Amino acid sequence: MKTMSLIGGIDLYAFNKRFKSEVSPAGRSVFFLSENGRGIELEHAKTLLAENQILTVKEIYVGRSSSTVEFEEFPGRKFNTVMFADLDDSEEEEEDDLWLPF
Repeated sequence: MKTMSLIGGIDLYAFNKRFKSEVSPAGRSVFFLSENGRGIELEHAKTLLAENQILTVKEIYVGRSSSTVEFEEFPGRKFNTVMFADLDDSEEEEEDDLWLPF
């Protein structure tokens, strides 16, 4: 399954400009895959989240080799974006995600 889109997140290596769009991802819904990510971060996420749990994006932070997401439901906590998928995943978004910034 394709992981969540990073579009609109803050690009940490481009002077905090947004990634591929100036529209914030805030309010977008994603769900927890209960897979992917580094071992310890995935195990920690599993203690807080249920598989397929739906969450509301507060902000996405796009890095070069790893990106994180903060949720309205867990303010101040960041999770690896590869552990989540977009709730509304259209083919158009899938095509957009093929472009890489590096």
